[in-house]
Amino acid sequence: MIKKRSSFTRRMVFCACVLLIFAALAAPASADTVVAQGDPFYVSGQAPGAQQVALYFFGPNYFKYTKVQVNGGLYSYELQTTADMSPSEYYCVVQSPGTGSTFSVGPVTEGDTTYITVNPGSGVPADGSSFVVVGPNALQSSQAAYALVNMINSPNIPDLCQTFTFQIAYPLITINPVGTQYMGTPFIISGTTNLAVGDVLSVEVTIFNFWPSDKEVQNAVDSSSWSQGTSGQTIVLAGPTSGQNVWSYSVVPLHPSDYEVSVTGIKTGASATQEFVVSDQSPVVPTAAPTALPTLTPSTAAPVPTQTPGFGILAVVGMFGAALLILRRS
Repeated sequence: MIKKRSSFTRRMVFCACVLLIFAALAAPASADTVVAQGDPFYVSGQAPGAQQVALYFFGPNYFKYTKVQVNGGLYSYELQTTADMSPSEYYCVVQSPGTGSTFSVGPVTEGDTTYITVNPGSGVPADGSSFVVVGPNALQSSQAAYALVNMINSPNIPDLCQTFTFQIAYPLITINPVGTQYMGTPFIISGTTNLAVGDVLSVEVTIFNFWPSDKEVQNAVDSSSWSQGTSGQTIVLAGPTSGQNVWSYSVVPLHPSDYEVSVTGIKTGASATQEFVVSDQSPVVPTAAPTALPTLTPSTAAPVPTQTPGFGILAVVGMFGAALLILRRS
C-alpha cells in the first residue's frame, strides 16, 4: 500500500517545474493560472540529467500523455488542445526518469481503456498497482493525478515528479463604459480580458443611427476629417493578475451620432459589444464657483481710562505746600 504523501501546488503560465535528479524536488514560487479556452497553455522547466520528461494532463473527461525532449537541462511544451477542453480545473504531472532514460511508470491502452501501471521493461518489479484514466471505472481527474503521484513516489519507483493545477475558463472580453463622447474629439476605448497576452483583438466602431448634420457641424473646423466609423486591431497586454489582462484602442474623431463598438478575439472568437453616443454639443467645462470673501467687521478701540492721581502724589503735594507756608511765616 502506498503511504507516501504528496501535495499539489499551483503554477503560473510557463510553469517552471524543476526536477533535480538524485535530489529533493525544488518547487518555484506558485500562483493561480487561468487560460482562456482556445488559447495555448505552456509548460516549461528544468530537468537536469534527464533526456526526456513525460507530461500527464487530467481533467473532466480529458486525459493526455506526451513525452518532451530535454535540451541543456530545459524542456518546453505547448498544449494546443484547450479549445476542446471544458472550462474547469486541470492537473498536470511532470515525470522524470530517476535513472537512465526509461520511465518506470506510464499509461497502457487496451481497446477503449487506458490505465497507468508499472512499465514492464523498466526493470522495476510490478506490484500489480494500476488505475484507469480512460474508459469504464476511470478515476476523476484529481483522484487520477493523486494516484499517479503516489505511485511515482512509492519506494520502489526511482522516478521523480512535479504537479501543478491550472484553470481553463470561457474566453471573455469586457468593454469599459465608453460614456458620451464629443464630435471632433479623439478618445480611447479600453477593457479587460482573460485572453492570453499577445492575442490579437479586432475592434470595429460602426454608426447605427445616423443624425443629419446641422450647419454648425458642417461648418466646424476640420469636420471634413471626422469619420463615421473606424476599425483596426489591438494587442492584449498583461494585466494586474492572472486571467485579468487589458486592452485599449484609440478612436479617431467621429461625427455626432449613435455608435456601436464590437471587440472580437481573432484566435478564440470571444466578443463583446457596447453602444455609445457622440454628442454634437461641446463638452461643458464646469465653472468654479467664486470664493466668498469673509465680511470684515470694523473693530472699535476700547477707551483709555483716565488715571486719577493716587494717594502718594497727593501727600507729596501737601507736604510741598506746607513747606512753602512755613518759609513765608519765617
